[in-house]
Amino acid sequence: MQVIYIYNKENMENIAQPVTTSYEDFKENPTLFYPPWDSETMIFSDELITNAILDKKSGELREMTKDELYKNGKYQLSENELIENGKIKTVSLSEYEYIENNQIKFKRGEKIEDLKKELYELRLEYDVKPFEFEIDGTTYLQNNRSVDQSNLTRIVVMCQAMKKTTFENWKFYTKDNSEKYVNISLQDMMEMANIMQAQTTKSMATETLLSHSLENLTDEELKNYDSKEKYETAYKGIE
Repeated sequence: MQVIYIYNKENMENIAQPVTTSYEDFKENPTLFYPPWDSETMIFSDELITNAILDKKSGELREMTKDELYKNGKYQLSENELIENGKIKTVSLSEYEYIENNQIKFKRGEKIEDLKKELYELRLEYDVKPFEFEIDGTTYLQNNRSVDQSNLTRIVVMCQAMKKTTFENWKFYTKDNSEKYVNISLQDMMEMANIMQAQTTKSMATETLLSHSLENLTDEELKNYDSKEKYETAYKGIE
């Protein structure tokens, strides 16, 4: 037993599904299995076709292609599809690209804002980055966090008020991240304070410079923008 699927030639709707002995038997005598059969208005297939179309070359029924479905209003383009030369084209979109009115567009403002956030995070990273400071021929690492700046300022003021020229047991770090407590002169503390301030100013200036330059970049430059690389280069170039 075999089911035959009969379609209306005008609208290609499936209008009947008679059960037959075989495809060949139906083909030889359609009215035996489906009395209303009319070869002028009907066509049949041994498969159920969801979106049937009559192939102009072969004269056979088949499923519509995606392009044909779109032309017949039965397919909605995906986010990464557009029409090119009358056919559906799948395109690769970057994170900030989208298709509107069959054109690839770029979310320029959104990309710029996200890059500004990246540059701000890099500024915070470079702002607190430890710097090298030498005491009696030994190089130590000094953090530049807000708490470090506050402690240093407080101690300098205290030493000046007490007329002390040295502060005992200032905590430094070594390159292997171990702690070292060192006696440090007031002059060295003031020099460190200047370095801290200069580093903070430099990191802010770098962020400001790069953030303001974003608006002048082309869309392609924004798409390929490497915030970390740009920040590092600009930071080294600022005196």
